[in-house]
Amino acid sequence: MAEEEKQKGEEDKIKLPPIPSTKGDTEKTKEAGEIEEIKTIRPESKSEQAGFVWTPKLVRDIMKFLIDFLGEGLADKFLAYKKNEAEARRHYFETVSSHNRNMVYVLGAFLIGIVAFMSILTVLGAVSGDALLFLVGTITGYLLLFIQRLVFPSEEAPPTEKEAAV
Repeated sequence: MAEEEKQKGEEDKIKLPPIPSTKGDTEKTKEAGEIEEIKTIRPESKSEQAGFVWTPKLVRDIMKFLIDFLGEGLADKFLAYKKNEAEARRHYFETVSSHNRNMVYVLGAFLIGIVAFMSILTVLGAVSGDALLFLVGTITGYLLLFIQRLVFPSEEAPPTEKEAAV
């Protein structure tokens, strides 16, 4: 145990060569081969530091100052802001969903009308069956892309006129 403390004490010391004296004093100088031992300077522990100490009263005073400085209702204001933000986002998605639903109804009715009209023309012999098949395939592809955009919407904002022109 004593050896460990001795080794630990030796590790805390830095060995430096002696500093030559520039003054002509009469002190005994060390020989050139002798090494001077200097203790390392370690910061004092918090208990050894004089001055600032955290106390419960100091913490309460700092918290009281911050509440007075920032305002008492800061947390309430932040929560109200986040609530308004969430409400605006919900309203936006409801509006977009309502618009998409109305557009799907109108588009569906229009496409069913076109297919019905082309079917009647095909039965009467005015249009070939290939034209009707081509029309139905094109409409089916369009509907699949439209449904994909509804299911996986992009979060990007539409470009403005200046961005679109450039």
